[in-house]
Amino acid sequence: MTSLVRWNPFEEFGSLVPREWLARFGFPAETAWSPRCDVTERDDAIVVHAELPGVDAKDMEVTVENGVLTLRGEKRSERKEEEKGRTYSERFFGSFERRLAIPESVDVDRIEAKLKDGVLEVTLPKRAPEPKEPGRTIEIKAG
Repeated sequence: MTSLVRWNPFEEFGSLVPREWLARFGFPAETAWSPRCDVTERDDAIVVHAELPGVDAKDMEVTVENGVLTLRGEKRSERKEEEKGRTYSERFFGSFERRLAIPESVDVDRIEAKLKDGVLEVTLPKRAPEPKEPGRTIEIKAG
């Protein structure tokens, strides 16, 4: 079994600087983050696990087109705490998109996705290998 993790060194950059700065330098502020994904290949399928805590299924979309699996959506979260006359409030709104290339062996008609406990699991079943034609001898005609 092979486990692949795609790491983007610039992905963490968005969490280190204010979103307004990203917009100033040409990075779209609304796509300042993308979900972390683990990709595991099994004999019968490829399984993608994407971390999407706080994102509802109605706020995301999973598509496949031209050999690319795309996870897209919007994260909205709000937190408010009140204690002894102090109020702490934090909000996060932003869209995300993550694209993963998929091999030709994937049967796109049987792809399934489910969301549980903030983790999106996308199962990409592999097509059954096509049977190889048995070898045969070709008659050579003279003349």
